[in-house]
Amino acid sequence: MKCSKEKHGLYLHIPFCRSKCKYCHFYSENISNSGEDFYIYLEGLQKEVEYFRQYNFKFETLYVGGGTPNALEPNQLALILSIVHEKLELSDVIEKSIELNPEFVDVNLLNLLIKFGFNRISLGVQSFVDTELEFLGRNHNSKKVYEAYNLIKKYNFKNVNIDLIFAFSGQTTESFEYSLWKACELDPTHISTYTMTFEKPAKENLENKNETITTNMIRVRDKILAKYGFLRYEISNFAKKGYECMHNMKYWLRQYYVGLGPSASGFSIDGDKEFRYTNPTSIQLYAKGIRDIEILSEEQKLMEEIFLNIRTRYGWKTERNFITIALSKFQGLLRAKNNALILTDDGLLVADQLALKILELYEDYKKGIEI
Repeated sequence: MKCSKEKHGLYLHIPFCRSKCKYCHFYSENISNSGEDFYIYLEGLQKEVEYFRQYNFKFETLYVGGGTPNALEPNQLALILSIVHEKLELSDVIEKSIELNPEFVDVNLLNLLIKFGFNRISLGVQSFVDTELEFLGRNHNSKKVYEAYNLIKKYNFKNVNIDLIFAFSGQTTESFEYSLWKACELDPTHISTYTMTFEKPAKENLENKNETITTNMIRVRDKILAKYGFLRYEISNFAKKGYECMHNMKYWLRQYYVGLGPSASGFSIDGDKEFRYTNPTSIQLYAKGIRDIEILSEEQKLMEEIFLNIRTRYGWKTERNFITIALSKFQGLLRAKNNALILTDDGLLVADQLALKILELYEDYKKGIEI
């Protein structure tokens, strides 16, 4: 799988849900509360799309996330998708992904997605254990997962991801193992597995604080997914060969992308300056065209490169001399391939802490400090 740095990714954030999961820290609004919010969002989206038209970006991927995109009525979702497809140049897009919740998957929705050319679906399953789904505040049960998945396959969507959450309070290694087996039996092309983390403004902290249990879950996950032919290409993401998510790889490989919608962010270049921008976490402020823009320093670029690249199976490319030093300094946590530092299985367990130490070591190395 190759992504083009010259062609941008396009992320579209649809910030509407029917209800808020208690662990969720992403920005969203309840679509039932006020229909007015939807039209304010549309107004803001139209302005933002017009703004980006001037750059004539070529796009390689489109990813529609939320919120819960399919919590909207099909005609509402069609309005949003029409704005993006009619105003931006998407003829070069190879991968079109959309996040769906199982309980809102139906014939009308899938026909709409086919009309707009979507070829990848990410299904927010989270667990196959009904008591766990209830605990997490999800609005579907395992029966609904099977119904939604079977309908998706009936409509000939060949590239399907299943999202699972693990390491939350009350979950056991055995129950997570059960969800993994059930996910694999459906034969998706991709499985994402995210550890439960607490970040405001989530309603509750549902993290499992027992690191031993979490580590056991990771070991079990890796063994089961490998048995079913899934290759880990990023810390939390596993795919059958050739089915890595192209859009998400743009984030991890520091390739450029445009983010549309409230709370969305983008990363691009203007002349010789790389910049990031972030839209406000408010539909009303978003509609006014407000965004925070930050020009990245060389130090920030290096930090991002290490922290993002090291998460992937490709690792972080650097000088051979430094690779030798890092392998010696962090024995058992790193390996080398194709002039890149790559995390070992043990390194994956401490990825963020290790990335920070690699950054500090590299800065000393470049300053000529004896290590």
